[in-house]
Amino acid sequence: MDKNWFSTPQEIREGIKYLSAHFYPVGIMDRWRILKKLSFEKAKVIANYSLQQVIEEIEHFDFFNEYFKEDPLTTVRLPSSYVKLFDGLVEDFQSPRWKENVVTRFHMITEGVLATIGLKILNETSRKYNLLEFNDGIKRIIEDEARHVNFGLSLIEDKEYAVKRVEELFPLAVQIVKEGKEKIEPLGYSIEELVNLMEELKKARINKILGS
Repeated sequence: MDKNWFSTPQEIREGIKYLSAHFYPVGIMDRWRILKKLSFEKAKVIANYSLQQVIEEIEHFDFFNEYFKEDPLTTVRLPSSYVKLFDGLVEDFQSPRWKENVVTRFHMITEGVLATIGLKILNETSRKYNLLEFNDGIKRIIEDEARHVNFGLSLIEDKEYAVKRVEELFPLAVQIVKEGKEKIEPLGYSIEELVNLMEELKKARINKILGS
């Protein structure tokens, strides 16, 4: 943890913790403990980078766990819409069309839209408040997430189905951001502007799907 963490304004710390908990939902992770098993099982089915991606996601958990050891994320309450998103991911892994269902929910929406927005805020805010250790960790995660999104794109076979799924899931992503308004806006970001950026990201992901 950065030495200046506890001297950083409280509303900034709370906002950073709130967004960090979306990447490491330690307070409710037991709800989705089956995801680790399902992820490793499916990773064995897909050649090339899949297993490495699962390992990197675990490394992200380790970063947040270690950084917030003195100020645990267990105190953060996540919105019901976030819970709904990941409950759906468990169902996706167990569905007949699991590959494209997981890719659209996780790689395109969770990583390609939500994580992109969250990491942008965490990167800019930690840099602004000179939280250098935290910022270094976030920059590494940004690099990993970009690869994960591109990897997900490579798995899509039915483009029409994937685009339909992205459109269906997008309102839930918007709801997650809107429900975090009280924690996010004190960091200096307008929810309306973030939703507009999310729209741009969604369109970019869809264009990539159609062009892949």
